[in-house]
This record gives sequence, structure tokens and C-alpha cells, in this order.
Amino acid sequence: MDNVGTTMPNRENAITRLLERFPIIYQFLRFAAIGFLNVAINFLILNGISKALGISEGLPLGAVEAVAFVFALIQSYLWNRMWTFGGEQGISLWKNFLRLVLVGSVGAFSIILVLVGSKFFAPPYYYFGILLVFLICQIVLWRTFGFHTSTAGHTGNSFIAFFIVTLVGFGINVGLVSLISLHLHITHTDLDKNLAAVAATAVSLFWNFFGYKVVVFKK
Repeated sequence: MDNVGTTMPNRENAITRLLERFPIIYQFLRFAAIGFLNVAINFLILNGISKALGISEGLPLGAVEAVAFVFALIQSYLWNRMWTFGGEQGISLWKNFLRLVLVGSVGAFSIILVLVGSKFFAPPYYYFGILLVFLICQIVLWRTFGFHTSTAGHTGNSFIAFFIVTLVGFGINVGLVSLISLHLHITHTDLDKNLAAVAATAVSLFWNFFGYKVVVFKK
């Protein structure tokens, strides 16, 4: 029993030392968790507006994706500024793990609801209702984490750099959604446009992370 009792703290200390030695590991995990939030808000706005306007493919869908992308961009900047590349100190391994799970779960569960709704041709108010709950959950998490934008260690110029780096991802995202949606007809339902959005998001994921780390939020 004593060995079991000492193994867990030793393992926790080893993981903590590893993350302290290679902070990029935990930064990427936080970035990935936030990525679920960004995909979720993108999908919710994309589906809500496109369903309301009767848009399903081509350049019109790309234009709606552009609107959704802007909202995801603002959300991404705030979360990455305060959490991924912020100066968070004194947070235990398990508390960090819980934060990852909570943030990722809010995003992942919202994405699942969007995909289920798209499979069954859900009306626009379905997506806007989920969006409202999604935003409330984010506010609760933000307050629980104790984030305050006034204490962030980055200047206003960081948003300009963030925008420039993301602009490349924006082109990739919108371009791929427009192109793939024209040629991807697997399910012949609203799910196809979400699959196109997934592919576009996956391509720009690593570009955004390293761009933010090296250019935007560099120490």
C-alpha cells in the first residue's frame, strides 16, 4: 500500500518536470483544447446562418464560413492570449488536466450536437440555441479560471500579428471549404459541408499553432 501511495506522487512529479522542461507540450494541449472551442463556434455559426439563408455549397458557403471564421478568430485570440501562451503559474498538474478536459469537452460536445443536427436537417434555431448555451459555458469557464484581460502580458500589437498569421489560415480554411464542398458528396446531407470544414480546420491547425508561438506570443 505504501508503494502505491508513493507511486502516484512520484509519477505526478515526473510529468510535472517533463512539462516544465518542455512547455511546448502543454501549450499544444491547451491549443488543441481551445481548437475544439473554435471549431464549435465556427460550426454553430456556419450551420445557423447557412440554414437560415438556404446556402449549402460553393462561394456563398465560403462567404458564410468567412463570417464564422472571424468569430472563431476573436475567440481564439482571447483564449490563446490568456491561457495557451499566458503566464499561468502555480497550477497543479491535476487542475491543469481538469481545465483541459472542461474546455475540450465544451467544444467537443457542441461539435457532436452540430453533427447530429446536420445529419437530421435541424432548423436554424437549433444551432443558435446551442450557440447561446456554448457562450454561457465559456463565460463560466473564463470566470472560474480567473482570467482578466488587464493582466495579460501581451500588447495590443499582438492582435495585429495574430490576425496576419491567421490570415493565411483564413485563406486555407475558406478556400478548402469552398473547393471541397463542391466535390464532396458522401452523405448528401448537411453533414457534407461539416466534413469540408473539418478538413480545412485540420490543414490549418499546425500552421496556426507554430505561427502563434513563434510570431505572435513569443516571450
